[in-house]
Amino acid sequence: MAIKVLLVDDHAMFRAGIRSYLQLSADFTIVGEADNGQDALLKIKELSPDIVVMDIAMPGMDGLSTTRLIKETCPDSKVLLLTQHENREYILPALKMGASGYILKRAAADELITAIKQVYSGKPYLDPYVTEVVVQDYRCKKTGVEEDAYDYLTDREREVLLYLTKGFTNKETADTLCISFKTVDFHRTNIMRKLGINNRVELTKYAMRKGLI
Repeated sequence: MAIKVLLVDDHAMFRAGIRSYLQLSADFTIVGEADNGQDALLKIKELSPDIVVMDIAMPGMDGLSTTRLIKETCPDSKVLLLTQHENREYILPALKMGASGYILKRAAADELITAIKQVYSGKPYLDPYVTEVVVQDYRCKKTGVEEDAYDYLTDREREVLLYLTKGFTNKETADTLCISFKTVDFHRTNIMRKLGINNRVELTKYAMRKGLI
């Protein structure tokens, strides 16, 4: 029986490429597509895919939050994250939220086939680079090295954090860094999630304790 796959990525051309490649094999059936997390959740409930192949960076609800909700509401659907993000601040939370696999977009096409089949069989699949990150994290915990949530922030997230805690609005931050308003909002959401902070006042207090301002 063919593996039912739902593709979730906000780039239509990328989805089309993955769909065309998977449809070359009788092992897969593309049951649907979505370009954001909210739509993905609705389609999962409707279509019951075996595997959700999903990006992390999407408008609105990101792939990490969507993964957590999928595992809470549709645990039979397994999540394989297909993303360009290879930083530990994305990898480790993704696995903690229930992703069954993590593969980088720069991987060879046949690696995606292997990843989907392995995840479908009930085994986790990690890109070789991702495996190295996970092993390094394990070694740090084993040796008692204390983790700092700040270390999970990307360079861009640290820049956004600095401007926001200085009182810049999202728009002012976007203009200063020459990025879009939506990108700033995406980074702000990730920053607060990683640091366990709920509002800008707490964010400013954190930055002061950290010596950032």
